[in-house]
Amino acid sequence: MNAFAKIGQETNRMTKQACRLLIYFFFLNLSAAETDIGGDKMFLDYDVRIKKENPDRILMTARIGPIPVNHLLLAMTQNYGRVETLSEIIPEISIYGAGRKSVEIKKNNEFLWEVDLPVSDTVCIDYAINTRHPYTSLNSVRLPYRDADHLYLPAASAFVHPDEKYLADNKIKIQRIRIHFDIPDEWTTATSWGSNRLAYELSPSSLETLNNGLIGAGCYRVHSFKVKELPVEVAILNVGPCPDEEIVRIVEQALIAGHDLFNFFPVSRVFALIQFIFDQPGRGSGNALGWSINLNYGRTFDSLDWIKETAHIFHEIFHFWNGTAISRAQSDHSLIWFTEGVTRFYQYKNMQRSGIISEEKYFQYISREYTDVFQSSRREDSLKSISGDYYADRSAMALTYSKGCCLAFALDLLLQHAFSGLKNFDSVMKKILEKYDFRVNRHCLTHDELDGVFYEILGKGLYPSYLRLRNCDFLQEFQSTLLSAGLEIEKTRGRRLYFGILDFGPPSDHLQAFKIDRESPAYQAGLREQDILLEINNWKVKDIPDVKKALQGMKENESANLIIERKNVKMRMRIPWHSFETRFNIKKIRNQSQFK
Repeated sequence: MNAFAKIGQETNRMTKQACRLLIYFFFLNLSAAETDIGGDKMFLDYDVRIKKENPDRILMTARIGPIPVNHLLLAMTQNYGRVETLSEIIPEISIYGAGRKSVEIKKNNEFLWEVDLPVSDTVCIDYAINTRHPYTSLNSVRLPYRDADHLYLPAASAFVHPDEKYLADNKIKIQRIRIHFDIPDEWTTATSWGSNRLAYELSPSSLETLNNGLIGAGCYRVHSFKVKELPVEVAILNVGPCPDEEIVRIVEQALIAGHDLFNFFPVSRVFALIQFIFDQPGRGSGNALGWSINLNYGRTFDSLDWIKETAHIFHEIFHFWNGTAISRAQSDHSLIWFTEGVTRFYQYKNMQRSGIISEEKYFQYISREYTDVFQSSRREDSLKSISGDYYADRSAMALTYSKGCCLAFALDLLLQHAFSGLKNFDSVMKKILEKYDFRVNRHCLTHDELDGVFYEILGKGLYPSYLRLRNCDFLQEFQSTLLSAGLEIEKTRGRRLYFGILDFGPPSDHLQAFKIDRESPAYQAGLREQDILLEINNWKVKDIPDVKKALQGMKENESANLIIERKNVKMRMRIPWHSFETRFNIKKIRNQSQFK
């Protein structure tokens, strides 16, 4: 059982004893004793203080009232970043009732705190938010990030607020939500609710408006324009690889591509926060919330990097459709493959439709996705199973994107070929929106409903192809589908590898095989993902330079003696050390007369 399942059980147990007001902190929740309130109104006022001399913290004050109870629970209910305890996010906290009298906080576990308050109309919470966390692609967009020049803040990661269910059950409406900023003189704010102000009153005054907000504070350049009458605001921090006008043009193209497909915008406005903030090239990630997107990138680029990040912008903007109108709120995460993998397919497809990349480049992108599926240790697993492990397994997260993307690509080809261009994967997306538009009925799409749409579009004859692509027969079905459409998959040779290891993972105190080439001699000899390399030819190794020293003078066709650790057990192996990366290239078959 994971930590949050335990928290849920504990919260439910305590709530049954006395229905308490639950407060959300960083997807956090405040719950209160049972009360009979009808039609009352509540206000939420926040102060955000950013001091240059304290770059590791944001200082926050929340005033919430009226509070009709004197017992509170504070819980973190979701952990989209990578934190181990509530204290890791909130290192300092004080809670006050009437007369600014501080109250004791009881910690029931690492993510659930409890407070008894004196009778008071308003509760005041002073707390600090930690802004320094180990880098991961999730942490970089889902946790607050601060450096000397700016602050990035997803609202849901910092603002405490009452539990939405509690408010609904007790017919309490939020009358106002105000946010005030105290920032360095040369800074400005760029937020989902507006820019260049120090105070905001949210409209509508709802928790959805609050939690879908993104906040930047620093020296932002804000560009306002319209795309087919849709108001758009793009806030850019630091100098990117191209002029601001080019970045704005890409945002506009991505919005037009989505509109051309569906013929509507699923949001009434768009806010894009684009920040070039990381010193290490290649770092970066994105996130879409409501009508807002955030894109964090490195400060340095080459031209190939920027093409990749252009695809990234197309990806996050397509989530306005595949993620807003088509819901991704499944509690078991089983359809993340559709939300993320299909969106990755459309980031490439829409770039080609917009004239940014050629058909050849489009095939190159899909070839990389196919290569990633081929090399994955979980390639035979079903997409439903892989999606369920999205947040728990690094390899599952990557495969969710790649395998879902390749499935959409294959079915796009299959539909075009079978129906002479009258159908493609767009037909699937449009049918889902016709039947299950989340904005209309707030209904979360299920796997059975999705399967029903595929059956309706593909028909009885082609539906088994979808099932094979979704499950363990992916590789064979993908290849045969491409062949029927006049495409072939060419195997090519890539970079030199040590022991077939494609990815040694993030820097750490040991050398671990995160990903291994499935066709390498080392894989055939038994080396597997997650194996830790301890010694090579009696030479202790902790990094790549150590590996090179240990192999110095060895011929390419020789094997090396290894000591590895697998699941806490040390093992000796003799393994070929040299190989080249296996890559694939999708291309048109030159003589296609047999397919006509």
